[in-house]
Amino acid sequence: MAHILVIDDDSTQRRIIREILNVNGHDVTEADSGHEGIRLQSEHDFDLVVTDILMPGMDGIETVRELVRLYPHIKILAISAAKDGYLEAAEKFGAMAKLEKPIEPNELADCVAACLRREH
Repeated sequence: MAHILVIDDDSTQRRIIREILNVNGHDVTEADSGHEGIRLQSEHDFDLVVTDILMPGMDGIETVRELVRLYPHIKILAISAAKDGYLEAAEKFGAMAKLEKPIEPNELADCVAACLRREH
């Protein structure tokens, strides 16, 4: 079981992701913004951060960049419905994997498992 932080401004998306991860035996903490996610990461040492990219305020790209700056070995999975290169940018700035929304439960479970196995 891993302790995973899910950052997404959409509470429905957070709930869906949490439920998928819970079914797969993971403990999930939720944040509704990049700022809250960074604060929570400073208080807990999450095994993986799953972050949305398009969010108001501090967007997911900024969140990825700041998390990687503060925690160079952090594991991050970027998710987004945007098709305009945002996920590729997240990988460029430190996300180890990416998934497009809508999230397929098996795809999310497999991607999370692969991220947790990988060394960063």
